[in-house]
Amino acid sequence: MLFFNLKVLKFKLEEAMKLYLNENKNLELLKLLIDEISCFITNKKNQVEYFNLKDNLEFRKYVVSIREISTKALGMIEKEEAQKIISNEKSEFSYGEELELAVKQEIYDYDMKKENNILFIGSGAMPITAFTISKEIGAKITCIDIDDEALNLSRKVAKKLGIYNIEFEKNLFNLDLNEYSHIIIASLVPLKCKILEELRDVDAKIILRYGNDLKELFNYPICQKEIKKYEKTLIRDRNFIYDSLLLERDEI
Repeated sequence: MLFFNLKVLKFKLEEAMKLYLNENKNLELLKLLIDEISCFITNKKNQVEYFNLKDNLEFRKYVVSIREISTKALGMIEKEEAQKIISNEKSEFSYGEELELAVKQEIYDYDMKKENNILFIGSGAMPITAFTISKEIGAKITCIDIDDEALNLSRKVAKKLGIYNIEFEKNLFNLDLNEYSHIIIASLVPLKCKILEELRDVDAKIILRYGNDLKELFNYPICQKEIKKYEKTLIRDRNFIYDSLLLERDEI
C-alpha cells in the first residue's frame, strides 16, 4: 500500500508542477501537496512499512524522484511567499509554522544565546530559521545561499519585517568561518559531506539537518560513517520531517 500511495503522490506532484509552470501558477495546490508530504513522512504506519521496501530499487527511484520535485516546489513556494510579504499580502503556510516550532526547539537543544554568531548555509528565499532565531534570542546571523534571486528576496523580506541583525552572502568561502559559534546546514543542501570537509578546522557547533529513510522524500540524506573527526550527537524527532546531527570537533 505504501508503494501505491507513493506513486499517487508522485503523480499529484508532477501534475501540480505542470499547472504551476504552464498554466495558472496554482501555488495553493503546491502548498497543500508539500503539507501532504510532511504528513506522509511523519505517519507512523508509513515509517513501519518503509523498512519492508527500502531495498526495492524501483521504490528507491520513486523516493529520489519525489525529493527532486518537492525540493524544487518548496523553492518556488518560498519565493512566492517572500513576494507576498514584500507586497503586504497575507501569507500562510503550514510547513513554515512547523519549521518555526522546530527551530525554537533547536535553540534550546544547541544552547544558542544572544551573544552567539550563527551561520546558516542554504537559507533560501524565506529563511524561517534565521528569522526565528533573531526573534527569539536576537543573535547575529549570516545567511548563505547560491541562488541570487533567493538572496535578494530574503534581504527584502528581512527589511520588510524589520530584522536588521541578519547578513546575506553568496560565497561561503569569503567569510572567516572561525568567527561563528554555530553553523547550521539546511536539510535541502545536497553536498553535505563536501561542506563538512571545508569546515573540518572550524571550532564551532555544526548542526547538520538531513533526512534518511522515508524522510528522504523531502531531505538530502547523509551516511554517518562518512563523517569523520567529529563527535556526533543525534537529535531525532519522528514527528518532524528532518533529523539533526550535532557535530563538534574531535580534539583527540
